[in-house]
Amino acid sequence: MVISKRKILITGLLLFLITPLFSQTEKKEKSVQIGGALRFNYRYKSWDKANTDVGGDWVLDMFRINAKARYGKLFLNAEYRFYPSDFGGGMLKQGFVGYDFSKNTQLQVGVNQVPFGDLPYASHSWFFNLPYYIGLEDDYDTGIKLVHSTDDWDFMMAFYKNAEGGKTWNTFSDGSSGYGVDPARYSYDVAGDDEERGQWNGRIARKFGHSEVGVSAEYGRLFNHVTKGNGDHYAFAAHFDGNFLPKQQLNVKLEALTYAYNSDANTNTVTMAAYNYTYQVAKEGQVYTAGVAYTIPMNWGPFTSIQFYEDYNYMNKNVDGFLDTQMNVVGSLISTKAGLYTYVDYASGKNQDWFGPWGHGLGRGSDNEWHSWFNINIGYYF
Repeated sequence: MVISKRKILITGLLLFLITPLFSQTEKKEKSVQIGGALRFNYRYKSWDKANTDVGGDWVLDMFRINAKARYGKLFLNAEYRFYPSDFGGGMLKQGFVGYDFSKNTQLQVGVNQVPFGDLPYASHSWFFNLPYYIGLEDDYDTGIKLVHSTDDWDFMMAFYKNAEGGKTWNTFSDGSSGYGVDPARYSYDVAGDDEERGQWNGRIARKFGHSEVGVSAEYGRLFNHVTKGNGDHYAFAAHFDGNFLPKQQLNVKLEALTYAYNSDANTNTVTMAAYNYTYQVAKEGQVYTAGVAYTIPMNWGPFTSIQFYEDYNYMNKNVDGFLDTQMNVVGSLISTKAGLYTYVDYASGKNQDWFGPWGHGLGRGSDNEWHSWFNINIGYYF
């Protein structure tokens, strides 16, 4: 029997990865933590007459359950959310098992956060920033991620077989039917005629005390259910996250990214989906974000701090005739000892689907007017 060098190499690598799992000298301690949150929103949308006529509305945001477990170096991290039915109902935000090879190196397998851009968020507000709405902030996919962190550096590499969430029976643009992306999901993914299948990510960040600067890259395949062919998608980002002044009260976040979604159907837009909704996004462009926040410590009754912030975003679309998108959020986060957190946000947008006419704002553009959304999010975390 002839054994190839490739098989020997693969076998050796697998043994290297699994051998620590069976170590007899490792001290194993089992622990389980259960937590969650309940959040509500007050919403006042300037462009929505049905909303403004009744003085806004007060609705359930979501209820979530978090679970963390550990046995020696093996651990689990999961979060399941329950939204109102029109926002998708129940959905898994994240759920993965992991293994700590050392205090600096960790492996995660399952639905985990994609290592791209400023982590964990490039924003300060409840609304997040424009990268979130095009699938490039707080994105979760299904795959394997390796994390290596030191006092000075963060390195992350990942491969994702597909996006998180399930599939549902869809009717595609040519009238055919089949299983496609289910829009009831937490993070935004390509949907409609196209589907993410196979994605590589890499991220490097250099840390300076409580600040960091980093770069990220993403490349993947897009399968088209109509043409039965493959396109691709990619993104590159550079970010800075700085904390200044005594006790790091001042925070500055800067990010610049370029992206492209190249469908095999050669369309100028792709369909994005989350929260049971879909809309169109320009196939390529650049997004620039800048945010600043200042935190004031408090010792008044139950209050521990109040943070004031502003996040501005600009999206340049590389498609002739498409109108660019802007977004700005001014707000505050009020924190308490009891686990009650309140976001008070005044968000405005121009050609942003969540702030104005629905469906084409992030694609060709809608009415090219500024619209606003005043939001209070009250959440109890336990």
